[in-house]
Amino acid sequence: MRKTLRVLLGALALLAVPGLARAADRHFIYNYETGVENAGEKDLETYTFYLFGRDTFYSALKQQIEFETGLGDGVQTSLYLNFAQELVQDPSGGVQQSGGPLLDGVSNEWKFKLADCVADPLGAGFYLEPEFEPDDFELEMKLLLDKRMGSWLWVFNLLAAPAFDYADRGGSFLLRPSMGLGCFLSDSVFIGIESMDENFYDSRPMRSVFSLGPCLQYSGKDWWVEIAFLPQLANIGGPSLDFTDSQRDQVAVATSFSL
Repeated sequence: MRKTLRVLLGALALLAVPGLARAADRHFIYNYETGVENAGEKDLETYTFYLFGRDTFYSALKQQIEFETGLGDGVQTSLYLNFAQELVQDPSGGVQQSGGPLLDGVSNEWKFKLADCVADPLGAGFYLEPEFEPDDFELEMKLLLDKRMGSWLWVFNLLAAPAFDYADRGGSFLLRPSMGLGCFLSDSVFIGIESMDENFYDSRPMRSVFSLGPCLQYSGKDWWVEIAFLPQLANIGGPSLDFTDSQRDQVAVATSFSL
């Protein structure tokens, strides 16, 4: 898998043709920037996440289809369709499908730009996303900070996401600080590194899983494509990496097309 990722990253880099790109509103997959679409601008975006590697067999595919539009005055909204499929090892040692492929929920994203990452000392924004799933409700809230300095871009997100399970009437909470740092190699090519620390609070002992890895984006005239790879590097407070509730590796591929 790591060899395949190197080949994909190299292929994307060879596509670099300066001068063809339009400004993308997003340069990381796991981190959001403060920029928003202008009023009337519309994009169709797709996100595919492949998660794998646990103590027993585990393979999951999560996909999102997003319709995004700018409303003006620093406001942007999106509608997501979320799909999920999982394969796990059953007690007898075989592999069984634990869910999907199916529509796993619907999300409505709202992003508010408060300060610009170039014109102001620090870009700032706020993000709100209710997600409705068949078995639970989750509300994602994010503080967004970023700064563009020449060819360099830095971004920080702080996510807080309470969730309520309809079936067992229990709740959970996710606190996830994350960061991204990257460089524009040309008008078309952006390369960076992303990290996130996922802190889970529910009926089980708290887990704090830290992941970090590279990302690469290529932008065309009215589209962009990106790939990211985030392996788990630490289980903060745990004796070893967490391969029970969290995966060893995750690969993400995203695309965006202007409508």
